[in-house]
Amino acid sequence: MKWENYCDFVAGCFGGACGVLVAHPLDTIKVWQQASNSSVVKAIQQIYSRNNGVNGFYRGMFFPFISTGAINSLLFGIYGNHLRQLRKVCHSDYQREQLEYHNMFLAGSVAGFVQSFIACPMELIKVRLQTATYYSDYLYGQRRTAFGTFKRILKTDGISGLYRGLLPMMCRDVLPYGIYMLAYRQGVDYMDRRDFVRRRRSQSDGSSVNLLVTTLAGAWAGVISWVCVIPFDVVKTLMQADENHKYRGIFHCVRVQYRAYGWRSIFRGSWMLVARAVPFNAATFLGYEYALEWCQRWNGTYV
Repeated sequence: MKWENYCDFVAGCFGGACGVLVAHPLDTIKVWQQASNSSVVKAIQQIYSRNNGVNGFYRGMFFPFISTGAINSLLFGIYGNHLRQLRKVCHSDYQREQLEYHNMFLAGSVAGFVQSFIACPMELIKVRLQTATYYSDYLYGQRRTAFGTFKRILKTDGISGLYRGLLPMMCRDVLPYGIYMLAYRQGVDYMDRRDFVRRRRSQSDGSSVNLLVTTLAGAWAGVISWVCVIPFDVVKTLMQADENHKYRGIFHCVRVQYRAYGWRSIFRGSWMLVARAVPFNAATFLGYEYALEWCQRWNGTYV
C-alpha cells in the first residue's frame, strides 16, 4: 500500500478524536434524552445531579475518544482508497469529472457499511457507559468501565450481544455516509466558486486548508446527513441501552415507544443531535484536512 493510502487512515483517526473532544458533552445529553425519553433541560439536570456535576457530561469520554478515532480512521481510510479506485475505472478526465460526485457518494456508502461492523460494539459500550446511572449507578457494586462493560456483555449475551442494534445502525450509517461525504465536497466546491479559493491560498501559514470553508462545509455535511436518520439513531440507542432485552427488534421497539410515549418519542433528542453535529463534524473535518495535508507533506505525496 502506498503512503497516500495510509494518510487517509491517519488523518481520519485524528479528525475523529478532535470531533469527540469538542462534542462529547452534547452527545451525552442526546443519548440520555433518547434512553430516558426526557427533554433537553431535564436531561441536563439529571446528568448534572446524578453524575457528580459537570464531570457527568464527560462521563465515558475516554472510550469514545479512542474508539471514534479508530472508527473514523477506518471510515476515511476506506473512503479515500475506494474513491481513488473508482477514479481509476474512469477512462477519461471528462468521465472522471462527470462521475466525481457519484463516486464520492458510492465510496462514502461503502465506507459506512464496512465501519458499522466495527463501530456497533464500540457504540454499544459507549451508550451503556453514558446511560449507566439512568439504570443503576453501580452494577454488582463496581463502577462501570469500558472493559468491564465489554466483559459483562460477553458473559450475558455472547458475541452476538456486541452487535445489538446493528440493523438500525446500518440504516443510520450506510447511505447517510454517502450523503455525508458528498455534502462536504459539494459545500467546499460551492464556496470555492464563491471566491473562497483566492483567500485560502493567500493564508500566511502556508496551509491550503481554509479554516472557514472547512468548518462550514463540515458542519453542513453533518447536519444534512443526520436530519434524515434521527429515528434510526433513537431506535439504535434504545436497543443498545436496553440490558433486559425488552425490545425484540426495530419494529417492536418503535411500536413499544409509540404506544407508551407517542410518535414524538422516535424523534427524541433531535435538536441536541443536530446541535452536536455542527461542532463535531466541523472539528472532524478540520482535524482530517490538516492531518491529511501534514501527512502528505511529510511523505512527499502532497500536490
